[in-house]
Amino acid sequence: MKKYQDEYDHVYLVDSNWNISPDKLTDKMTILRVNPHLRYYDAYKEVLPQIKEDLVLFMDNDTIVYKPGIIKKVFAHLDIENLSVDYKQERCLHADVVSIYDTIGEWHFSKLGGKSKVCPYLFGIKTDLLRQYTGVEWGPNMPVHETLGALTKALIENGRSFYEMEEDKSNFLFESTMDGEKSKDLGYYHVRAGSTPAYLLAERKYGNKKTYDDYLKNQPKSEYLRQFAWYWYMCDGRFGFPQIITLLDDLGIDERKWMDYQGKFVVYHGLV
Repeated sequence: MKKYQDEYDHVYLVDSNWNISPDKLTDKMTILRVNPHLRYYDAYKEVLPQIKEDLVLFMDNDTIVYKPGIIKKVFAHLDIENLSVDYKQERCLHADVVSIYDTIGEWHFSKLGGKSKVCPYLFGIKTDLLRQYTGVEWGPNMPVHETLGALTKALIENGRSFYEMEEDKSNFLFESTMDGEKSKDLGYYHVRAGSTPAYLLAERKYGNKKTYDDYLKNQPKSEYLRQFAWYWYMCDGRFGFPQIITLLDDLGIDERKWMDYQGKFVVYHGLV
């Protein structure tokens, strides 16, 4: 977020149990501590009154922005009347809601192209508009709808307009044979279960070592190695994520083989 701070006014870090250090923050960042027992969508409701800006973009902590213009694009669709002439040439369309869409659940809406709901991991809206819907349940009610499904339905029924941000679910997996292939390279990516490396490290050091061992034994190896690779990128390699060596040792993975994978991973996703 420091890299793209000219595209937003402020970042609010909703912290339930990460204990983010204020020493790491810029003047454009604020930590909002919330009860760790709150469901995350209820935590969003709780912090909403503290958001001072007119527009708000929600992103999960495993949503990565790695190209300029992504955040600006979301806000441009929400507030096109106030855009500079230069950016209006991008042909942004006005929308009340800008989000990735999902297909989970029984509800599907023609206004979303047959998809079912907006997604909390990349979800932009006018702040005052969202405050009108805090009485709506934001949580899931499966199999009918997933998180934000009821909110999506309420917004549609009230005639609100939507703009879809494309999603990239492509993966480059460890020991794969995908040389030469590329992701969609959208400039943003939702890792999915991206807190797994932090969870495993916490269990290994402070929690139940058996839980840690069982996870590594029973969960798909290619999946958690994919998540490790995103952590590696976010933390700027081995010096920002030194614990990776411990994890690789526990898995019996040679560091040179990991480095080869990581090099191909960043090329595949357009991160270089």
